Amino acid sequence: MPKTTKKPEIRLTVNHEIHNGLKAIANRRGEALNDVIRSILSEAIAKEASQDGIDYVSTVLRQTMRDILRPVEERLAKINAKTAITSGTAMFMAMQVIEEAGYDSHSVYQQARKKAAAYLAEKEGGD
Repeated sequence: MPKTTKKPEIRLTVNHEIHNGLKAIANRRGEALNDVIRSILSEAIAKEASQDGIDYVSTVLRQTMRDILRPVEERLAKINAKTAITSGTAMFMAMQVIEEAGYDSHSVYQQARKKAAAYLAEKEGGD
């Protein structure tokens, strides 16, 4: 005689709303109440597992994107730092030349700064 294994049993208490809803689903489907409950639980478990899978994929994707973009970000930061140093050097040299030419370098700087800010505030194509 083959040995049969007993299926695990779960007992739970539900409120009347849930019970009536489950009975309505069972009647509509023409299935036993236990079958409907098993089906709903299986669907919920599959949905949770799917969500866990999506969460895992999202995490892996985010980490991969970070790993790919990190060298690019670092390179852009280095370029930006070099640009700032070059700009500062050029500004200092220009101020020296303006001073040596006998002009007030501070007022020339202030005027140039205002013009630069206005230029940067212009919309593209606004020539």
